[in-house]
Amino acid sequence: MTETERDAYIRKMEAEQREATARFQELEAQSDLVESQDELDLITGAKERSDDFQREVQALRHADQQDWHRVKTAAEKARTRFMDHLDRAGLEWKKLRAAYRRDREDELRILGARLDQWEASHQRTAAEDSLLTRQELEFMKRGLLDTRGLLQHLGHADGAAWKQARESYEAAWRDLRDRSRHIRADNPADTASPF
Repeated sequence: MTETERDAYIRKMEAEQREATARFQELEAQSDLVESQDELDLITGAKERSDDFQREVQALRHADQQDWHRVKTAAEKARTRFMDHLDRAGLEWKKLRAAYRRDREDELRILGARLDQWEASHQRTAAEDSLLTRQELEFMKRGLLDTRGLLQHLGHADGAAWKQARESYEAAWRDLRDRSRHIRADNPADTASPF
């Protein structure tokens, strides 16, 4: 292998190492989803494989002609192990995001059903006797629709964008839940709670 071919190969491996590290960092940005030791091991294992790959790529730079093929083979194996691990971790994170979204959908369905009950109760009760005013009810329904929209957006986001979408969703959900609790606290006849 000529010096030029060797340098081109090293640059290619360095580029692949940077790309794989960026993929790892996207997964790591979602580490707050980790709920079990196995999931934590995925992140730890990816970090170790990332470090191995980086070391092997650096070893390529310093390998002499005699060691070149051995070091090249080790770098390719490290790359393959890291990429395979990233693929497995990516699939696991996809499952975790989907489970998180399903849980949030369940919460929204429960609150939606509760709002339907409130609306039915409101329709049965005279406006002056109800502490849950029509305006409050409309505000809650708009909040529920907005929160559902944020959850839809969450379903299409990945990486750092997913984390930001999740934070927006959770803030909207907390506000909606707090308003719901406040309304229930003002209405002693309303004792059932979905939360």
